[in-house]
Amino acid sequence: MSTQKAPLARAPRGWAMWLRPDMIVAVVVAVVLLPASLVLLAQEGAALSTVETAAVAALSIVLLAVPLLAVRHPLPAFAVATVTMAALTLLPFSLTVSAALYPSGIGYLLCLGQVASRSPRSLSLPAWGSGVFGAVLIVFTAPELAVADSSGVPLRLGAFAGLTAAVTAAWAVGLLVRARRAQLEQRVGERMRQAVADERMRISRDLHDVVAHAMTVMIAQTDVARAVLRDDPDRAEAALAVVGDTGREALRGMRAVVRAESDAPREPAPVIDDIPALVDAVRSPVCDVSFAERGRPRPLAAPAVLALHRALREALTNAVRHTRHPVRIAVVLEWSATEVLATVTDDGGAGPGDAGLGTGTGLVGASERVTSVGGTLDAGPQDGGGWAVTVRLPLAEQSR
Repeated sequence: MSTQKAPLARAPRGWAMWLRPDMIVAVVVAVVLLPASLVLLAQEGAALSTVETAAVAALSIVLLAVPLLAVRHPLPAFAVATVTMAALTLLPFSLTVSAALYPSGIGYLLCLGQVASRSPRSLSLPAWGSGVFGAVLIVFTAPELAVADSSGVPLRLGAFAGLTAAVTAAWAVGLLVRARRAQLEQRVGERMRQAVADERMRISRDLHDVVAHAMTVMIAQTDVARAVLRDDPDRAEAALAVVGDTGREALRGMRAVVRAESDAPREPAPVIDDIPALVDAVRSPVCDVSFAERGRPRPLAAPAVLALHRALREALTNAVRHTRHPVRIAVVLEWSATEVLATVTDDGGAGPGDAGLGTGTGLVGASERVTSVGGTLDAGPQDGGGWAVTVRLPLAEQSR
């Protein structure tokens, strides 16, 4: 698994970029605050020359336009905003109010917030520091503060505190957006990892359903063929035929599960009529299996049919695998007006088996399948010996 870190944020392209909240905010701020800044500039009247007026206006436009660039390129945009703010602060304009304190200065704060939200901490922290240093320059160069210099220490301190608070607030909002984005990415990553784990578990259970049942049947039928090979060749041949058919069916099932080949045949979805064949595959001279169906069969939803089929197959597999032969197994399917009840019971055979082939997850997976379609699965020992598995599934609504 790759350990390369993904970028913190990917700006969308095309029209989607203009629908981003930060882009909308940048556009609104530019539309609202540019006229306000130009009005303040016009109030300077004859204090500024034509060149100075044009320069302040151009710098104000740049300062409000650069947040649009910051949506895609936060660091270059912040560098432009910093240079623009420095020019508005340090150039010798004949102003009564520092141009750095015009409403257009909000553009600088937007760029700082973008850096904090989309750049590493090693870059966002120096950006905050540059903002604080800019507040110091504004405090010592603002004309309105220089006028009150005789008693302006508290005023300068207050101005510095206010500017620093504004810079810190913009930086903190950016960090908050960054944290929320990281949490969202973490949740998405967790959902993706959970989806992968669920898919792996599904494949594992499907393979268990296919392989465990097939191997159990093949081993049982092979033992029968070996036992009657000399005395009853026809029965041995029939048992070996079952082994071959079961193996081919298992191979098709495995290909359907893992999709190892693009043209691998897919296992058809089971139907209720497949249950007798499922029972017949387990039957042998040392394994007596009976099947009975009671009541009138009714429609059953496809997921419920699949869950029933897998549960019965797991119950039959366990009855054969975990008991010594000979064993008797009874499968009963009972239909009512609201549900179908399936039971698989065995007489315990000649005692517990010692095959050691179980994993302990088969019935758990079958139970989860049954529960997912609104049914229940109960399994446990019987009072008179043996084991019983009971499955209840609700019928489809239209059949009631």
